[in-house]
Amino acid sequence: MHKGQKGFTLIELLVVIIILAILTGVSIPIYRLINARARETATETEMTNIAKALEMHNVDLQSYPLAAVYPDTLEDNDYMENVPLLDTWDNVYLYTSNGSSYSLESYGINSINGGNDDIVITNGVLTEDGAYENR
Repeated sequence: MHKGQKGFTLIELLVVIIILAILTGVSIPIYRLINARARETATETEMTNIAKALEMHNVDLQSYPLAAVYPDTLEDNDYMENVPLLDTWDNVYLYTSNGSSYSLESYGINSINGGNDDIVITNGVLTEDGAYENR
């Protein structure tokens, strides 16, 4: 800047704009990754809570509820209030049961069965844990 002039030069403004663009370019992908991990963790936590209610039902009645009466039987018998039907990506949880075993599934972020992002709980055990291992 020249003596007696107030303000910023064009070069100074360009440097600041470039720095802001670099910071934005780095932070947006990191934010998306953190958001995806948080959604997956929330879905897994919901599924774990549902699985605990299913296990309580099994202990009391010696059977898991059939898919036709799920989730009403968990709510009606006070095993769980307001059983969530949708995961954090707004996909329906897939519950299957023959009475002696069950499977509870979320297709994960891609909403497609298969792949490395499905979350599956079978008979109270987490058998597939989604796309992000280090949560």
